[in-house]
Amino acid sequence: MGPFDGGQRWAAALEAYHALWNLWRSSQQTSAALQNWESACRMLESYYTVGKARDDADVCEMRLRYLEIAEPMPRLADFVQRPAYDRLPDAQQLLTQARHRYQLARRWHPVREQQRRRELETTKVLYATVQAAQARARAAEIARQREWQSGRWPKGVVLDSEIYNLAGIADQVERQNAKIESQVAALTVLLRTGLRHLKEVPQSAPSELVASVERELTAMPLPCNITPALTVDYSPATRRLVLEYELPVVSVVPHAKAYRYVKSQETVVATARPVGQLKALYARIIAQLTLLSLATAFRIDGGRGFEVVIFNGVVETTDPSTGQPTRSCLIAVRADADTFAGIDLEDVDPSVCLKRLGAKVSTDPTKFVPVPPLVE
Repeated sequence: MGPFDGGQRWAAALEAYHALWNLWRSSQQTSAALQNWESACRMLESYYTVGKARDDADVCEMRLRYLEIAEPMPRLADFVQRPAYDRLPDAQQLLTQARHRYQLARRWHPVREQQRRRELETTKVLYATVQAAQARARAAEIARQREWQSGRWPKGVVLDSEIYNLAGIADQVERQNAKIESQVAALTVLLRTGLRHLKEVPQSAPSELVASVERELTAMPLPCNITPALTVDYSPATRRLVLEYELPVVSVVPHAKAYRYVKSQETVVATARPVGQLKALYARIIAQLTLLSLATAFRIDGGRGFEVVIFNGVVETTDPSTGQPTRSCLIAVRADADTFAGIDLEDVDPSVCLKRLGAKVSTDPTKFVPVPPLVE
């Protein structure tokens, strides 16, 4: 072997040595993708393991996020270590070994990616399963809590679903009291509310009077705990319209004035509405419904079809002496068109107005004391 061959080997070794140094330097500039993937691997191995993911949906969700980070394609530089200054003769061999490991890594990269994607899909299924299990557990716990809260209320109190589902009895009490106040306010001014709606009610042709009166009275905007039900009879010969209106019973008035939560006893206590207030509000309700019904009928007619409207307000009750259903008339009034036209309902006291019209009113409507109904 001549000096020339030795020079070539030295040149080749030096070239390989420089190549190793260049590769090693480039490997120090780690790509962001590689950093993310390596960080994801550490998190999956240390914190977001399969075992933990089976018991916790949050852990499972994080495992999904890290599994979505794909492994970057291998680089030759990733397989090169810093060359030693005294290893120049070994440079070619080291470079060959690095290339070999690099080729193996590239060959196995698709396999590892397939495994990652398979694990990702498996974890998605696991996540859905864990989520469903935790949701069932939460729902069961919430149901137990709501049932316990419900048991703190006085017997017979039925809460609206939005109040029932509140977390905390104090919040339930606050909302229930607000609901009661809102109900009482709506019942107190139902005549005024109905009169605003009445301004938009169109007049009807004589042939459509009965149907129009029934339709409009049924559609009156009343508080949600009042459902209108009535029968309408019209006699063209006498020009009289007879309304039989099914009034709400006294339970339309909240019997509890308010509730308070006694935390030391873990119970909700009701403050009863005074009897006098209960009777007065119920009497006001049926008086307002009577006047609103008369106003609606006269508004629809426009003074063309009938001269008189007879209103009988009735309730469906049970006779305490027989236990049989009975129908009691609590208010009866006859109003002629001219007299009614002279009344400004916006400013009247409903009970005083009915007295002026000569209405017959139950002496105690809360106990369904009847009055004789008016007939045509």
